[in-house]
Amino acid sequence: MSAQGGRRGIVVCVVGIVLVILGVIWSMVIFPMLDKVPTDYGRTYYFDGSFSVMNPVTQSMDSFPIKQTLVQKAIGTKDGAILIDEKRAVENAATQTDISAQYGDASVLAVDRHTLAFATAIDERHRTGQWGPPRGLGKGDTFDLWNPGAGKPLTARYVEDSEFRGLKVVIFKIEETNLPIGTNPQTGAPLFLSTTINQTIDPRSGTVVNNTSVTTTSMDLGGNKIPVQISNVNYAESTIVDLMKVAKDADNMLLWFETVIPWVLGGVGAILVLIGLMLMTRKRGATA
Repeated sequence: MSAQGGRRGIVVCVVGIVLVILGVIWSMVIFPMLDKVPTDYGRTYYFDGSFSVMNPVTQSMDSFPIKQTLVQKAIGTKDGAILIDEKRAVENAATQTDISAQYGDASVLAVDRHTLAFATAIDERHRTGQWGPPRGLGKGDTFDLWNPGAGKPLTARYVEDSEFRGLKVVIFKIEETNLPIGTNPQTGAPLFLSTTINQTIDPRSGTVVNNTSVTTTSMDLGGNKIPVQISNVNYAESTIVDLMKVAKDADNMLLWFETVIPWVLGGVGAILVLIGLMLMTRKRGATA
């Protein structure tokens, strides 16, 4: 009976050790392999807002509402980065006229599937900085987010912890003034960009659940910076609702795959090791 108890103790210990090792492997190897942008990634963002554009005849700003659509779809991978085809379309909402030829854009992004940093060497435009926020942002953090208007990454800084529609979030802000962005192709006058972008971010998943921005492009005329375009663009309500669901689903997945599974494996394994040691100790005591 004592010998049988000793053998059981050894078996239980071995099983416990295996579970502990599996928990460590899950955290260090398996989960990082899962925690990546999926190769079938695809998402459409909708924006509402307005443009104010300098009228060269009246020398005043003409304003009109706009609708903007951003379509992103993964088209493959290269050197560990995911390639994302991105198309931005813009419509004058008042006249329902497509103005994408002037304000739209299309390109292929190359992004690290885990860190969301641009893979500069293989990116079509050699972009740098982040495609999106990293996970786990909090007080005192910053990250450099690529800005297509500026043609470079701009620093997003922590503002505060907050709550958005029942979700605990962090607010980050990008605020830049008079960034040189080249010259006007017709006049050769220097152009400058000023922008304020507020991002409401689910810190656990890194999902931006709300985004508002005001960007002003100015032209330097004899030392005076005259606004030639002001864009006020925000997530549409349908996109906010969609991204709230994305954030909550991602949080649930991360809870299980990043926290619960490795802790259960490690915890159960440690308990089994203790039980096995107790059985072995009893065997030795009986033998004595």
